[in-house]
Amino acid sequence: MQALFGVTQPSVGKILIRGKEQHFSRPSQAIRAGIVYVPEERQKQGAIIDLPISQNISLPQLSQLNPHGVLNDKKEWALADDYAKRLQIKASGWDQTVGTLSGGNQQKVVIAKWLATQPDIIILDEPTKGIDIGSKAAVHQFMSELVGRGLAVIMVSSELPEVIGMADRIIVMHEGLKVAEFNAGEATAEIIVSAASGAGQEAA
Repeated sequence: MQALFGVTQPSVGKILIRGKEQHFSRPSQAIRAGIVYVPEERQKQGAIIDLPISQNISLPQLSQLNPHGVLNDKKEWALADDYAKRLQIKASGWDQTVGTLSGGNQQKVVIAKWLATQPDIIILDEPTKGIDIGSKAAVHQFMSELVGRGLAVIMVSSELPEVIGMADRIIVMHEGLKVAEFNAGEATAEIIVSAASGAGQEAA
């Protein structure tokens, strides 16, 4: 997923978007192409926890919101207010620091930050890791809404019920390689675990 977002460079393979080959050497290029990435480690890679919610959400768009390097607090606040409300982030205000939020609300801030860029493709790496059941349900609902709006959602998850319950198409990886692909309703937990363990490759 980091290779798709330009964080690392792939050793082989191609990235195709709408049939056109793309090359990303840094995340800014992927963002311009309409790809955003919500990482697994939200506190280390996804958010700046000492900054307020508003600044985290507006961070990827500072140059657009603040042309010529002049800060426009009203634009930043309006953007944050819009997306924080859409994701129903629970906080005392958008000036509350991200580090003081619950895990579920921290995750919502990271998702809001990238949705505010209006992407075509969003990669969610373990989107519900470490959050409570209620927040998981909210994230799942919002993912379904994103798909309904026409976004392509790539979800990486080690939780099999989440994968089976949410995915329209399941890609199983083993040691960095694709080993199986299933449409919704075709795969059971046992089949996925078998493929992920490399059992199919060993049999071949």
